[in-house]
Amino acid sequence: MNTVLKYRDGEAMPAIRPASPPPHLSRVRTGMVLLLGNMLIGLEANADDLDAASLLTSFDQKTLIQRGIDPSLATQLLAAPSFTAGRHPITLTVNGQRRGRVDVTFNREGDLCFDRSLLDATNLSEPSNPANDKGCFDVLATWPQARIEQDPANLGLSLIVPTQAIRPVVRDISGYQTGGIAGLLNYDINSLHSQYGNRSNRYLSANTEAGFNAGDWIVRSRQVQSWQNDVSRTTHLAAYAQRTFASHETVLQAGQVNIYNPVLAGAQITGVQLMTEQALQVEGQGNPIEGIARSQAQVEIRQNGSLIHSTVVPAGPFSLSNVRRLDSRSDVEVTVKEADGSEQRFTVPVAMLGVGLPAPGFSLAAGQVRSLGDTRSGEPWVISGGWSGALNPNVLLSTGATGTADYRAAGAGLSLLPGPATQIQTTLQAADTSTRQADRGLQADLNVSQRLGEQWSINAATSYRTFGYRDLSEAVFDTQSERSQSRYRDQQSLSLTWSHPGFGAFSSGFNRSTTFDGQNSSRALASWGTRIGDVSVSATAQWQVSGTQRSDDSVYLSLSIPLGERRRARTWVRSSAGEYRSGVGLNEQINDQLSYRVGVEHDTRDKHVQSSAGVSLLPRYSQLDLNYTRSDAERSSYQVGARGGAVLHGDGLTLSPYAVRDTFALLSVGDESAIKVSTPSGPVWTDWKGQAVVPQVSAYGRSPVEVDTRSLPRNLDINNGLAVVSAGRGAVDKVEFGVTLTRRALLKVTTDDGAPLPRGATVSSADGEFITLAQEGGLVFLPNALTTRDLWITAPGLERCELRFELPAKANTQVYYETADARCRTL
Repeated sequence: MNTVLKYRDGEAMPAIRPASPPPHLSRVRTGMVLLLGNMLIGLEANADDLDAASLLTSFDQKTLIQRGIDPSLATQLLAAPSFTAGRHPITLTVNGQRRGRVDVTFNREGDLCFDRSLLDATNLSEPSNPANDKGCFDVLATWPQARIEQDPANLGLSLIVPTQAIRPVVRDISGYQTGGIAGLLNYDINSLHSQYGNRSNRYLSANTEAGFNAGDWIVRSRQVQSWQNDVSRTTHLAAYAQRTFASHETVLQAGQVNIYNPVLAGAQITGVQLMTEQALQVEGQGNPIEGIARSQAQVEIRQNGSLIHSTVVPAGPFSLSNVRRLDSRSDVEVTVKEADGSEQRFTVPVAMLGVGLPAPGFSLAAGQVRSLGDTRSGEPWVISGGWSGALNPNVLLSTGATGTADYRAAGAGLSLLPGPATQIQTTLQAADTSTRQADRGLQADLNVSQRLGEQWSINAATSYRTFGYRDLSEAVFDTQSERSQSRYRDQQSLSLTWSHPGFGAFSSGFNRSTTFDGQNSSRALASWGTRIGDVSVSATAQWQVSGTQRSDDSVYLSLSIPLGERRRARTWVRSSAGEYRSGVGLNEQINDQLSYRVGVEHDTRDKHVQSSAGVSLLPRYSQLDLNYTRSDAERSSYQVGARGGAVLHGDGLTLSPYAVRDTFALLSVGDESAIKVSTPSGPVWTDWKGQAVVPQVSAYGRSPVEVDTRSLPRNLDINNGLAVVSAGRGAVDKVEFGVTLTRRALLKVTTDDGAPLPRGATVSSADGEFITLAQEGGLVFLPNALTTRDLWITAPGLERCELRFELPAKANTQVYYETADARCRTL
């Protein structure tokens, strides 16, 4: 974990409080340097060539004394290095590229210490000379042409280094945080109860994931449980153990896993699998599943006949982007069950979901094929392997093979990148099935993606198979001849996107499939959205062009108008299944944790009016949704949803409002509760022990975690406000934000005779360290009165005296600084 200091709005101000000291007290040191520069008289020689004695003679000491400036302080500031000795938070720039805020160290001579942390921050190679006893490398000795430019007035540091000093770009996943142990539980629960006259429908779904991380091992179990009235169904999706061996960039999976093959459709097996680590990222890619619901409805998603996801969506367009598919080369079937009991079904071809480039490397799996939710035994054993590699920078070759006792398949794919805006993928697979009816066949796929300038992009795909071709799941489970006739023969899909700064963004998609018995099905989806000033306009439409699948044509048009910073009025018109409805509503995001929505909708056909209300809550440790709908046609429904996660670790149980992924971190902000922290998943809050979960960090990447300093108590300083987590897959990292108890004080100082302390008087510690300067009226600001009790004051014409003051025993945590009277007492 690398840590840097957070600053606000690009200013050279430590991010320890939302408020800053009074303007007349801020940036004292920088102001002093600028003031002294304006009062130099007769300085003809360069200050770098003068020693302390000659510097004294270069000032008009009388003028300095008249301005309230101690001449010895002027000499000290001019003779000192640009940055004083010690550790400073600075803004770092390397060869003109901003690298953010880092902590750097300067010695008493003003030389910069290039320790390992600074080399990492600047991405510099390690110099050939060894580090000194303080861990500092001599960068200038290795690269004499390097330049270091200090800007203490803006807390900036600029480095100009030769290109050979920059580290080469090499993929290396071995230098990241590893280890850690914790258990977890993720949940996504939705309940829907609908009443329609004398009929009622009760539905409950729970998508859960349980497991633990230990020693970079990831153990997970995923399942979907649903209850429809009195009928319960359980689908066990997977239970496996996984570990990444960083030195080999290889992942080992064991248990109930999904076969990954770069060119062939996978299947669920109970066995083991080895594959390149990058394959996990490819498997996680995919476009969202989109549709339109006529009412508040339950949505079930199946792949290869198995339920893989279940949820509840409100009326209108929906987009589900968090669905974990079983494999990346099989279609998904979507069922939308409306509140009145009607259903619409449609199939999303794999080409519409997106087929990414295969991961370079290999995959090898062996085990027994299994059917989700089926207890049958005697399924065949299977072995599968694949490989992908670049023939040159623009050509990627992929091959794969799968075999059982009665089934064999092989395939090859070619990915071409003829230009930066063009991608072409083609695959050819052959399969031979030896069952009661011998079948063998071919399948060919072609996918072309083209970006047409900055505004247009197009994706087209086609797939064709002969009657005898079957993938592994079809060969094992679909043995009935009547089902063979209903399998698809060919598929075509086309998607188009367009964006314009003035006219918004438009996307459309069309897919068509034909089965071996001559039936065809076509579906189209289009959406458009733009902003006109602060007004948002969007339109979505879907059509079932042909086919027997039930999917009513729908059109949804919406207008959103701002009524303040966080409140918006909505109006919409929608048409579906012959019904025309119009409505108005209001929604408001009150704060990070609460939003509400209300609406009224009118049916122009039967003149019924439907009202709805909903609340979304983020009560720090979970996400909750509550929705209620009622119409004057004796129809009503209410929906309750909850989702989040829980992590069990050595320091106790910590809840998360988001699902916890395979690589995560635990954070603490001292022992302070209710501290808001921004993470890649969204904001989280520390619990009563000062702990919170970073639900997801990028494996072998950099994930920023930032404390919202406005949520800190007023009497706390945070040492570092931003941490960058770099962890290997499966690690449980720990992020500790150190906090310091402080008391800031604005003192009104008087001398022994009762006069205000003169402006410009120097406040120093007992060992002579400069602390601050007195302002007009004898005002002295102390950033931490707890650690600076023994203070001394010097000024021209004033005898050296000790600063004495008293603060209340109990600090006021509601103010940024406290005020008190003080006396400069001569001893």
